[in-house]
Amino acid sequence: MPDKIVPVALRLWLLFLFTFLLIGYAVLPSVIFGAIAGLAGGTVSAWWQTPGGEPQANMKPSTIEQLTTRIKPGEINLKERLPFLKVFARRDKRLTRSSRRS
Repeated sequence: MPDKIVPVALRLWLLFLFTFLLIGYAVLPSVIFGAIAGLAGGTVSAWWQTPGGEPQANMKPSTIEQLTTRIKPGEINLKERLPFLKVFARRDKRLTRSSRRS
């Protein structure tokens, strides 16, 4: 990636350096702003040239997809496999009349 960024960044740095000097900035701010603009422009240029696109079908599945294939709701009880789910379970045990009186 640096081989794509550096040449473009140097050209853009010189372009912005001379542009800032022509506008009337001092030398030090022109060098700094030109370097920032050159680095940003070089990064965008390298990103633009890098091939990409939609992922291929032969890529391995993500971690979440791997876990969902392992955990199938019909085969195992999730409350046994994940004990912390008991914390979120509904505790709706209503008292009968006989237990309320005692």
